[in-house]
Amino acid sequence: MFSGLTPTSRQRKFCEGFLFFPIRHLRKYGNHIFRQYGRHAGVKALLDMQLGMPGNNDRYAEEIQRCIAEKAAPETAQVLVKLEEFYTQVQAAAGNLPGLYLDFSDLIIHFYREASIYHNVILRNMKQELQPAGKSKKREPVVEPGQEHISKLYRVVKEFVLQSKSMLSVLEDVARKENYLPGEQYLRQMMELMSNIRQMNHHQQHLCQLLKKWGADKNLHMQQTYYN
Repeated sequence: MFSGLTPTSRQRKFCEGFLFFPIRHLRKYGNHIFRQYGRHAGVKALLDMQLGMPGNNDRYAEEIQRCIAEKAAPETAQVLVKLEEFYTQVQAAAGNLPGLYLDFSDLIIHFYREASIYHNVILRNMKQELQPAGKSKKREPVVEPGQEHISKLYRVVKEFVLQSKSMLSVLEDVARKENYLPGEQYLRQMMELMSNIRQMNHHQQHLCQLLKKWGADKNLHMQQTYYN
């Protein structure tokens, strides 16, 4: 006879009954009954995140893609433009700069190359690799990125953030010696470049946090799957 109970409603009624007749070694959390095999197994955190359920990976992928498309990539592109403008200014004023600052142009070229690779290769490939399954234009199935690959992407982005901070530190050091700089326009362009790098770094750090959180969630999911 049809009871009118769906799997979800049966689960809910079982959980309600569990409050009155608890089973030894089992615990209730929301609409879930589970057994805790270790004090720090992290089952409740796992249930909160609903890891392993469809849509969890897509949620992270969509957030990362949005971050890249709306902030990380445009801000990096803007820094590249400012670097080109500032380098042109440095070259034009090279004859008036002390010898100490002539090596400064080499640092600008090096950072420009790193930022260009990051923008045109790293971010572009990351956006394609982390395409949500439901939005992929390819016919073949989308391979879900593993925890190791996500951690690798995190390290790459983190490394670029550190490089940007180093370049920013050099610019700040030069700006403190503004009495040696040839004119206000030179200093103004330098300050604009510094502002753009700070803004860019802010969004790269946000991207780092998304990747770090995704990797940590996947790691927790793998551990819980192993323990259970």
